Amino acid sequence: MREAVGVTNRPVDASIRYGKPIPKVSLSRVGCSSLIGQLPGMNPGTTATVALLRDGIELVVGSVGDSRAMLCRKGKALKLTVDHTPDRKDEKERVKKSGGFITWNSLGQPNVNGRLAMTRSIGDFDLKSTGVIAEPETKRVSLHHAHDSFLALTTDGINFIMNSQEICNVINQCHDPKEAAQRISDQSLQYGSEDNSTIIVVPFGAWGKHKSSDTSFSFSRSVVSSGRWA
Repeated sequence: MREAVGVTNRPVDASIRYGKPIPKVSLSRVGCSSLIGQLPGMNPGTTATVALLRDGIELVVGSVGDSRAMLCRKGKALKLTVDHTPDRKDEKERVKKSGGFITWNSLGQPNVNGRLAMTRSIGDFDLKSTGVIAEPETKRVSLHHAHDSFLALTTDGINFIMNSQEICNVINQCHDPKEAAQRISDQSLQYGSEDNSTIIVVPFGAWGKHKSSDTSFSFSRSVVSSGRWA
């Protein structure tokens, strides 16, 4: 199974771009792209990041695993999720209390029971008894449509290659969300991603207001595997 990102399919009115409180919102302009690199094979587990927009002004995000949600506010990336990985102190302690253990591979990457690169997932049933849970962490944010340009939901095939601000900068150079999503997923494969590269871009009121000329990337991440398993 693949990592999953998603938004609720409720109609969004065009007035969202003018910063008005909106009871109905159209997702017709949402951009989405998904490309898969050279995966060695599928595994019986997945991550998930889900976003719910309430009345056009309250954004609720829930996540399990290492798929991410990011809000672009005034041209800056605002992270809405934190990866569930064994290098998080709270996650590591929870796994150990459940009877699991953490090991590090030759590249210095931590894994649960020497196998899984994350501490929460949907599926992976053989690891549930050792602390790998499917309970999401949630976050609520009030949108400011005069300052908030878009929401981006991404899987680790993209996050491994580009950090949140780099993603924000590239999307801010694009004319529409569909172009932005395709450009991000294309670049992740071009720069060596070996995993599922999926992105959803949801435009908000400040779309197009914060153009960026910064196209620099941190390629040091490309020497380390981004897969779910050790």
